[in-house]
Amino acid sequence: MSIKLEIKKPSVWSMEVRAPFRKVIGFDLLFLGLGAMIGAGIITAILLG
Repeated sequence: MSIKLEIKKPSVWSMEVRAPFRKVIGFDLLFLGLGAMIGAGIITAILLG
């Protein structure tokens, strides 16, 4: 009798992402600011255009 041992590689989805909380908040605020500026620019172009 032969016993087969299957070794599975951990998938990308099973790995846990660990990031510092301050870095996450920093990126969040950065992109929030960029989105607000882009949105203001679009609204200004629509109102003045």
